[in-house]
Amino acid sequence: MRYLCVFGNPIAHSLSPLLHNAILQSYKLPYLYGRFMLDSGENLGTTFDKLDLCGANITLPFKEHAYLVAHSLSPLAKRIGAVNTLVRTTSGKICGYNTDAPGFIASLLLSGFRLGSAKGLEESLQSEEMSKLAPLLEQSSGEHIESALILGAGGSAKALACALQECGTPVIVANRSSKHEAFFTQRQIPYCLFDELDSSARFDLIINATSSSIAQALPLPESSLRPLLTHSKLAYDLMYGTLTPFAHISKECGTAYKDGADMLILQALSALRLFCPQLDDTPRIYTIMRSVFTQGRRA
Repeated sequence: MRYLCVFGNPIAHSLSPLLHNAILQSYKLPYLYGRFMLDSGENLGTTFDKLDLCGANITLPFKEHAYLVAHSLSPLAKRIGAVNTLVRTTSGKICGYNTDAPGFIASLLLSGFRLGSAKGLEESLQSEEMSKLAPLLEQSSGEHIESALILGAGGSAKALACALQECGTPVIVANRSSKHEAFFTQRQIPYCLFDELDSSARFDLIINATSSSIAQALPLPESSLRPLLTHSKLAYDLMYGTLTPFAHISKECGTAYKDGADMLILQALSALRLFCPQLDDTPRIYTIMRSVFTQGRRA
């Protein structure tokens, strides 16, 4: 038996074991996927080794720790500076990947939105992580996302900002502090503080990549958030499984809303194909994962 898991804190809510084990059991593969709550990201590498894992997914707040744990990085993970998937290679080394970025882009395409330019999208499909999802994807003829605002600047925000930039969609990142500003400015992604945001600005896509929804709070003061959402085509919260305050206000503003469920499923699919390269029926895996997720959400 080979072992996989997801690391995070908190982690009890994670549906990743449900998604992964459904596929592993369906294909009768000798793997078991669990969850592990870390007290500190400093222990990620040693815990990975002690559990004798062949791979792991990483969620909040340890994606930047995972970047440092990896012995080697995929080109996409290196550009993003954050890792959400660790795979032990046949040589025993740990390779870091980022499946958040392709999972996010794929979730928008499958929802009927167009992103950036055809050339930019085609280039983004070349990454190893995105290639695992390619059989599901095609450029949509739906509404065009021509600008985006990301609230938050952690590991997930880095992945989403780089993904949008690579597709050719202009993106701005706003955060409560300047802690991560250097990362974005080095990549020529505009960055500002929350109190510097112009609430009259228009963004087609507004993404809540902060941890505010976990605490059932808003990422910005309501007086600033409402005008931004009113002029947006889509509000996207990385949280899933509950109606968050961000979702509630988006709906009050008449703005289309999407939670992180599809991104979770799609990044999990990409990660599982990295863990188990023999799995190559992407459409079937996606169908099973969506069904299992829906059932798990109702439970």
